[in-house]
Amino acid sequence: MNARFVCALLAAAAMMCPAMAETLSLKSPDGRNEIQLLTGGETLQYAVLRNGKARVAPTALSMTVEGKGVLGAKPKVKATAVRTVAGKIETPVYKKASVTENGSEMTVSFEGGWQVVLRAYDDGVAYRFETGFGGTVTVLDEMAALTFPSPDLTAYVGYNWGDRDDPKQDKLQNSWESIYEKMKVSEVAANKRRLVYLPLLLEYDDGVCMCVTESDLLDYPGWNLYRNGADNARLLPWMAKYPVGATVTDNARQRIVKDREPWLAKTAGSRSFPWRVFVLADQPIKLVESDIVYALATPNKLAADVYSWVKPGKVAWDWWNDWNVSGVTFRAGCNTETYKYYIDFAKKNGIEYVIFDEGWSVKLKIMEIHPDVDVPELIRYANARGVGIILWCSWPQLVGRQHEVFKRYADMGAKGFKIDFMDRDDQFVVKYLEETAAIAAEYKLIVDYHGMYKPTGMQRTYPNIVNFEGVHGLEQLKWESGSDFPANDCKIVFTRMVAGPLDYTPGSMINQTKKGFKPNYSLPTSQGTRVHQMALMSLYEAPLQMLCDTPTQYIRNQACTDFMVKVPTVWDETVGVAGVVDAYAVIARRKGDVWYLSAISNWEPREVEVDLGFLAAGRYRAEIFEDGINADRDATDYVRSVRTLEGGQKLTLKMAPGGGWTARLTPAKRFLGLF
Repeated sequence: MNARFVCALLAAAAMMCPAMAETLSLKSPDGRNEIQLLTGGETLQYAVLRNGKARVAPTALSMTVEGKGVLGAKPKVKATAVRTVAGKIETPVYKKASVTENGSEMTVSFEGGWQVVLRAYDDGVAYRFETGFGGTVTVLDEMAALTFPSPDLTAYVGYNWGDRDDPKQDKLQNSWESIYEKMKVSEVAANKRRLVYLPLLLEYDDGVCMCVTESDLLDYPGWNLYRNGADNARLLPWMAKYPVGATVTDNARQRIVKDREPWLAKTAGSRSFPWRVFVLADQPIKLVESDIVYALATPNKLAADVYSWVKPGKVAWDWWNDWNVSGVTFRAGCNTETYKYYIDFAKKNGIEYVIFDEGWSVKLKIMEIHPDVDVPELIRYANARGVGIILWCSWPQLVGRQHEVFKRYADMGAKGFKIDFMDRDDQFVVKYLEETAAIAAEYKLIVDYHGMYKPTGMQRTYPNIVNFEGVHGLEQLKWESGSDFPANDCKIVFTRMVAGPLDYTPGSMINQTKKGFKPNYSLPTSQGTRVHQMALMSLYEAPLQMLCDTPTQYIRNQACTDFMVKVPTVWDETVGVAGVVDAYAVIARRKGDVWYLSAISNWEPREVEVDLGFLAAGRYRAEIFEDGINADRDATDYVRSVRTLEGGQKLTLKMAPGGGWTARLTPAKRFLGLF
């Protein structure tokens, strides 16, 4: 029987006799994903299923609103309605040219003026609260827990940094950047010793995987979790209460919360709250194809012409490589001559932007330009060469001053801001991010949110937001010695990247083996091979993709540079080809009729056979970069080759320890006479 027809029958039965409705079920069009709402008990519950098996066991959900009580306690269904969700979302700045929505929605209205909305798509399910109280309300608490069918499920967990045993530490003040750890659900740190942040990945015995995250987080704190030590198969919500006062750190980078209110949010009484999202697939690599987070987000709130000036692209970055250029006649550093060199390099190589990171203003005073950096002249110089300038700032410098700051630098001709060190997800910060993006749009400025939590679809709502951090990115290798970065890079694909684009900043040209790696702040290097770094350019989703290394290194390695600068940063199609969460990942992306196929591995040498069935039939010119025969001894060793490949053929990718493989596949018809 058709799943949508079953949902309609259930909805009709509930509307005829709502008091009798105890389990309401909504299934995806393919019938494989299901979300249930259990309404007959003392407390409202939900459950998530795939292929008929529980992935989230029945779990209480509720919201406590001051003066309204606990929404979900002794629930009384008033009405139920089901509708089909269908349409096409145009996505000019995304991993696909468009998103075709094909799903079902059930709205369950309860006595008391509130409702729960369910969604089911082929790539996942979700639920959210909606209220119709009018005026302003105070949300005191929300029960958004997870109960798993077994405590032995494999989980990939992102924890907060800091002293886990310090009771005075505000664990909700963190950078969302740690490496994911593999463990059983029962092994998750208990009793608020560590904060579990999203996305959270679960693997089941039958191969199914589920990535838990959220979408449409607006004017409300983010969803985090912890385990109560008394329950080995359940995670409870841990959301930031509203901050009371904040002190700006001595270096003006952060606003540290002094205390917190006893409530989560004061907000509109009639509104929709964030979606609790469960991305589902039968194999982990297919999570990268999911669109549910983007599709559930509020549509574009900006002017209709926003995409006429929001330009994705690549960035020549200064901070990671510490402004180190050599073979020049000037003293390198954060100064006008060095930046002109970066701009000339960007122009010559077709790189769309240069970032001025920390140092261009006086001691982080954003309205005082450092005398060594002639920002007006540099912006004029760059714009005359078709290169845009993006300015870095820490967020305390902007709070309450967005119009003043954005107007000044937009008038100079700057194209955007990289805003850093929010390091919180309470209602104040979430609302700040919305307001800042909206104000930046008034001045036609793009925004890169560094130092923040995972994406929640806000880039659909404010399309001038072109990237987010919230990832254990390459910058950490300037000071970390013991981290396993090749495995980290693989895990990112199946965890953090499922939520949306990431500001990882790949492209290191000084590459080290596991044995040879040592951190170096001023002359940083990467773990793993040269081709591993090159593969990340297309493997990772990033509409604003940074080239982290110095122009000197890219000039010395021009063949690699030529390949990387041609990699698009937005795509028409994305295909998860193969992968194991902490071992390797293979992804194909298409722009126009050109495909990029890229793979990375952990420290194990590896051969992976892939099926080129994602290609249309025919012959392709493949420009391939792969690890050299000695890449296990010298991680910079690589081989470039040009081959002919056929759509649908099998191909074996060989990777050294910490290795990679990447290729540009162009239809052979473009090269008539060469084949």
